[in-house]
Amino acid sequence: MTRGIGRWALLLALAGASPVWAQRANFTWDIPKTVSVVDVPGQVDANGVPVKLRAVRSKEKAQTILQSVVDRWLSWGFVVPEAYRQLQLLREPMVTAVDTRNFISYTAILQVNPDGTTTVFLGEANLGAAKAPQPAGLPVFPGGSGVLTAETEGARTVSYSVPGKTTAEVEAFYREALTKAGFKEIQPRVFKSSTEEVSLNLGVTKEGPVAVRLVRRAVAPDDGLTPGE
Repeated sequence: MTRGIGRWALLLALAGASPVWAQRANFTWDIPKTVSVVDVPGQVDANGVPVKLRAVRSKEKAQTILQSVVDRWLSWGFVVPEAYRQLQLLREPMVTAVDTRNFISYTAILQVNPDGTTTVFLGEANLGAAKAPQPAGLPVFPGGSGVLTAETEGARTVSYSVPGKTTAEVEAFYREALTKAGFKEIQPRVFKSSTEEVSLNLGVTKEGPVAVRLVRRAVAPDDGLTPGE
């Protein structure tokens, strides 16, 4: 369930805000018909904003869960923006509320599973502790926009979109840039230096722009490299 959690961290960070964890009100999530809960240890740094995450799987229908979450927020006195003001970044329903007294934002993203259950990704983002995002040391394709950075479990992620270009053009750009930086392509869109690995993921969004996601992580000096290379 935690696979690809960095993607959700970026999305949740866009919608959220909060202060230091010790200052938050003792709000607790209460998802009906919960089957399992996965807490992501520590916190994810998304665009310089600390984000605390968990994923809950429920037997309840998504619409019922959504209404339950909103009702609970309202009962706590949180501000829940009207539907047309809610940020929607995915096909999945996404809803956010703000505890204005403690300046905490809570976000839920609901994903319907093939087995009829619903996975609810829950996030609390901490703008009160926000700092300038740390660059991942990776170039952005000229004309790229909406750059988001994240850091978790020793990996740094950069995500953004490029309008008016093809995936082949973006791939060629990174192949040249990473080769000049001392990386070797060991498999398609995976590059390694003596101490680091960069993976490149490309896709075309429904709006047309190329979606770019790079993940940079440290590796052992000889991890994945042929001796003598």
